[in-house]
Amino acid sequence: MNLARYCLTNAAASDEAVALEVIGSDGLLLERWSYGELEDTILRIASGLGAHGLKRFDRILLRLGHSSDFPLLFFGAIAGGYVPVPTSEMLTASESEAILRDSGASAIIHDGKTVLPDGQGLLIGPREIEALKVDPAGSYALTEANDPAFLIYTSGTSGTPKGVLHAQRAAAGRAPMYDGWYGMRSSDRLLHAGAFNWTYTLGVGLMDPWANGATSVIYDGPRDPEIWPGLIDACGATLFAAVPSLYRRILKYGDVSPMSFPALRHGL
Repeated sequence: MNLARYCLTNAAASDEAVALEVIGSDGLLLERWSYGELEDTILRIASGLGAHGLKRFDRILLRLGHSSDFPLLFFGAIAGGYVPVPTSEMLTASESEAILRDSGASAIIHDGKTVLPDGQGLLIGPREIEALKVDPAGSYALTEANDPAFLIYTSGTSGTPKGVLHAQRAAAGRAPMYDGWYGMRSSDRLLHAGAFNWTYTLGVGLMDPWANGATSVIYDGPRDPEIWPGLIDACGATLFAAVPSLYRRILKYGDVSPMSFPALRHGL
């Protein structure tokens, strides 16, 4: 059981089917990744990380902004049998250092823009990231269901953030929601409003659509509440996922009418 393999091959989506779209303002298409392209790049990253000397289950701190590199490196690390540690790009150096120290991460992947911790570790920066994407493709690590897949820290709203370690089986454990919550179909286009470092986005925005052969749509741009109605319509989203507070802000500030979203089946 490898979480990345489960998500990318479970639905037997064709290599040509669209797995990921990144859109900008007004729904402008910035990137489009087919399932074949996505899996190929993720397996190249998995192989390349091993060439950097990382060992099975080594933890890797992700200091990345909101771009397609985040899911590529997150799933690439899991595919290779490593344990990514997603973090918010808004963390300060001291906050990210506390997570680096507590997690025991032996490497840091960064985009050259996000603040880095002061602690020591193998640094993999923008140049190395581009090289990882063209390394020879490897294969999925032969991990077991209870092996660690990723480590994510709580928001700390009630105290010091605490690391929560998720097993490889975490993706399969989400399966009851496919019918019971989403009514997920391979033809769905799911737009998620969250940042990549949330478990909500990683699970609902990426793992679940991919495990069902659907398309994940991620927005990269200003996040004012009034932009979302136009984006939902422009990208043809059939499912939209956000937190309740954003729905309230959309209703208050956005241009919303009963006929605003002809393709949308429901919001999550």
